[in-house]
Amino acid sequence: MTTYAPAPVTIQQAQFPIVESFTHETVTNPHWQLLGSARLNAGSLELTPNANSKAGTAFLDQPFSSRLGVTIDFDYSCEGGATLGDGFSVYVIDGARTTQPGGIGAALGYSVTKTDSGQIVVPGVTAGFVGVGFDNHGNFGTPLAGIGGGAQRPNTVGVRGSGSLQEGFRWLTGVQVPGGFHAAWERGAHIQVSIIGGRLTVRHADKANPNGTLLIDNFDLAGADGQPPVPETFKLGFAAGTGAATASHRIRNLKVTLPAEMPLEMSGPRTAQSGQRITYTIGVQNLGPNDAPDAVLEGSIPTELTDVEVSCQAENGAVCGIAAVRDGLHLPIDLPKGGRATINLAGTIDPQYEGRLTCASMITSPTRANTAERHSGGVTTDVERPPVTVTPVIVGQWPQTWPEDARGWVISYELTLAAHQQRVVWWEIRFDVPARTRINPQQSQWYNVIEDGTGGSVVIATPDDTHTIEPGTPLTVAVQVLYPSQYEAGDGTLRNLRATEVARP
Repeated sequence: MTTYAPAPVTIQQAQFPIVESFTHETVTNPHWQLLGSARLNAGSLELTPNANSKAGTAFLDQPFSSRLGVTIDFDYSCEGGATLGDGFSVYVIDGARTTQPGGIGAALGYSVTKTDSGQIVVPGVTAGFVGVGFDNHGNFGTPLAGIGGGAQRPNTVGVRGSGSLQEGFRWLTGVQVPGGFHAAWERGAHIQVSIIGGRLTVRHADKANPNGTLLIDNFDLAGADGQPPVPETFKLGFAAGTGAATASHRIRNLKVTLPAEMPLEMSGPRTAQSGQRITYTIGVQNLGPNDAPDAVLEGSIPTELTDVEVSCQAENGAVCGIAAVRDGLHLPIDLPKGGRATINLAGTIDPQYEGRLTCASMITSPTRANTAERHSGGVTTDVERPPVTVTPVIVGQWPQTWPEDARGWVISYELTLAAHQQRVVWWEIRFDVPARTRINPQQSQWYNVIEDGTGGSVVIATPDDTHTIEPGTPLTVAVQVLYPSQYEAGDGTLRNLRATEVARP
């Protein structure tokens, strides 16, 4: 086991979240050290340019707590020639110490650099706890970079354990990644590294795979050979190197914070009809290890959905905030560890729309990293025009004061039925109404009233086979609805209005 004496911490601990975009001309935290070829360039932290024999390190010489776990999220680009080299690394050291850059070449700026005969020519970092290498060239997992390892394996994410200067840096685990880590900014490539309770998880995501791919799954760092106990604090570093094979290695949009596993599940109709009211259901929860008091559910709402409503049911200490739907779904949720919430998003499909709707959602937090395997979801609904559609128009409204048992506010509608492709003989119209609302008893009707509204719904239907609807020749049905008051009538919108073709009575 590698051991080293702690040095006193003289710098105040950084508070979560630690956010550094690297997109400006200077860093926001003065404790960053940019060494070697590392520089701020073209809206990113460029660790190496696409040139031979370069090495660059960015080291945050300020400790942060490891006690509740830590997650490191960042975007990256890696571009160069046909053969990329060598790669880049993310590492943490004991936060009670500081360090110089690690070895060049195979070491990826974390571990030692050795000759083919095993002689150490460049030392590794000081008091390193773990280094995760994103190794396009394939030497980080060979004996050239520390204790253990095997043959050269290009396109590998690899893990080397604790070490200090010329001691340690044992090869722990690794996995080859098809395609490696070649990525332009347009790809949206993203890395998430989590250390929780002495266990390491690494995920890789991009725009085509926003939920990401699990590369290293809950690996037991604390129990691995040669590993010391997890230190109370960490310090963070990035490094990259090139040799004969080259690449520009760039980082931006760094966020270091507490982890919270917040999976999301989403369901909804796969098929629907124009004019139908549909509901998408989203379930979120927090599996820990930390509370997420500022979780936010965000989503896209198809423009073809109108009269959108959101409801949220919280459980186990969760608290739903106030939802907004003006520019997509935005719903704050206080989501403690063990808490959960079920959200229903309902809307009415444009009666004239035919095609495909996609509703998507994602659960995030500005101060927590979501480490769930699935934190976003979407449902696509194929919409067909029904055999018959209905379009409402308000043609008048007035107070009704007589008779005594029929007082209220009357709105007169013309409901126009249109056949989509073929003749409709038997039809039915349905819509929902507020409490104590009904079809106006003072109006004479030629159609059948199946439900008059007193139960919350109005259903009217054709009385015989003479009121047919021909394609291109709509049929207008005049309906008067008696509301308890003008206030309860609102703007007169008929909720869940729909027309259907029915079998002959």
